[in-house]
Parts: sequence; structure tokens; C-alpha cells
Amino acid sequence: MPTVQHEIRYLTTEELLRLCRHAEADAVRARERGTVGAVRAWALLDTLLSSGLRAAEIAALRVGDCLLGYGQASLVVRQGKGNKQREVFIPQELKGHLKGFLRWRKGQGEDVSDDAPVFTGQRGPLTRNGVWRMVKGLMAAVGLDPRYATHTCRHSYATHLYRASGADLEVVQEQLGHASIKTTTIYAKVTKEDKARAAEALAKAFRHSQQNRESGASWPRRRPPSAHARAQSVASS
Repeated sequence: MPTVQHEIRYLTTEELLRLCRHAEADAVRARERGTVGAVRAWALLDTLLSSGLRAAEIAALRVGDCLLGYGQASLVVRQGKGNKQREVFIPQELKGHLKGFLRWRKGQGEDVSDDAPVFTGQRGPLTRNGVWRMVKGLMAAVGLDPRYATHTCRHSYATHLYRASGADLEVVQEQLGHASIKTTTIYAKVTKEDKARAAEALAKAFRHSQQNRESGASWPRRRPPSAHARAQSVASS
């Protein structure tokens, strides 16, 4: 029997903005108060949403895996699914955020040597469950669907990357570390946001046609030839 493929859960653009604005604002307030939790949570969330890493991969990330030097930045995933290594390219915005985050950690007296974990909690390096709890807390704070979790961030990254790349499945496959491109094809499906956008575009086109009809506008007609043109036509016949 064929396997039933469930609909992926991803954050819409509006949900992404709401979540990121909340996490960033919390981090700013935390730095002003001299607390650390929200600063770590915002850096973690931004990395998840801007790289598509799995929870276990981001928990295993070390400072030396963050290639944040001159030019294009990337994160090295040394033990991805199936113990495969890959390089994930990240945007300049995340590069700047991570550099600032690591400087902040160093200012807190924390270890930022190459072998040190990028993300830590109160009891040391974050575990996969620790990543899950931190992300769930942020999502709950802005009233998102309770079914959303860390893998929703990965689905969100992949869905929006697929659109931004011009529907290039190979780019998405390599960034996510899928062994088979068949796995990646789930992001090529029409999403609920695509349907809503198409429905709104249709309604907008209908409203525009109605306005033209009410204003007396009509399709442009072909202009009759000028007297000069008619004279030239007669002379040549």
C-alpha cells in the first residue's frame, strides 16, 4: 500500500515575523537587564530558521564549526543524519548575529574556543530536548499552533528556501542534507499560503475588472489612420 504523506507544518511569513520580533525584543531587554536566557534563545531560534538544522545538529554545533570569516559564511554539520558531514551556507544577517553572540558570550566569561558548544543552558551544553524546550517556549509566548516544534523551523526554512531559490530542489536537498531528492519533493507541493495568495490575486483581478467596467473603461481600440496616411495609401494603389 502507498504511504500516506501528511501535510508538513511550517510557519507562514506572518508567523515568522511575529515569532522573530518577539524573540529579538526579549533578547534586547535581557541584555539591558544583564540576564542571559533570552539572548541565547534568540540566537538559537535565528540559527534554526536561517539554516534548517535539525535539533540534534544544532545541539552538537561547536564554535569551530561556524565559519564566519570574510565572505560567504557557513556552518559545518559534522554528524548529520546517517553520520554524514555537510556544509550549510547561511545569510549575512545570521553571520553577523552569531559573531555578535559569540562576542557577547566571551564577554560573559564563557568558553568560546573551537571545541566549545555554541549553545549552552544553565547546566552546560544544550541537548536535543533542551533545544526543543527553548523553541516551544518562544512559540507558546506568541500563541502559535501547539503542534509546532523545532522541526517546524526546519520545514519553514525549506519551504521558504524552495520559493526563494526559484523552485530549485537540489539547493534545498543539499542545504537540508537529504540523502535522496525524493525526500525533498515534499516542499514542492502547493501550500496553504500559495493557495491563499492565488485566491487573493484572483479577487484583486476581479475587483480591478469591475472598477474598469464601472468607470467606462474599455479595451483600447485601433485608431483610424490619419489623413496623411490615407493619402499615401491611395497614392500607392
